[in-house]
Amino acid sequence: MSFKPLALATFLTLGLLGMVSGFPQDVSLIAQGQHSIQRTSLNLNTNDLNQPLLLTVKALNGANIQGKINLNGQVIQNLQGNTTQVNLSNYLGRGNYDIIITGSYYPSQGSVSITLDGNGTQVNQQTSQTGFLNQQISLEVQ
Repeated sequence: MSFKPLALATFLTLGLLGMVSGFPQDVSLIAQGQHSIQRTSLNLNTNDLNQPLLLTVKALNGANIQGKINLNGQVIQNLQGNTTQVNLSNYLGRGNYDIIITGSYYPSQGSVSITLDGNGTQVNQQTSQTGFLNQQISLEVQ
């Protein structure tokens, strides 16, 4: 089988999957890997890590999530269902960190809220109507 028929079959399968399962219908974005990213940067003091620093990923409006939370390139938590919470204080010390939350949620008409809540710190991100998660929180701990 040559590459072109295989690529076409994959593209059509994604299109049918999108129509049947409620995943996003903009298959061209899926095929091209083009998803916007929402970024937040934050500075913390090491004393802030003496208290829990809770990262919560919560699906709203009846949505379910599948994905992962990466910290500096390593998966620290898989996302499945409608709510996941991780205490990031257990993973952090002095330094720079990139927390990247990726995945999908369905139905795509739903939304997902991401909160980072700790000692004097509260960050909120929300995504809706796309079916995709692509969130980043950059931390500098001094």
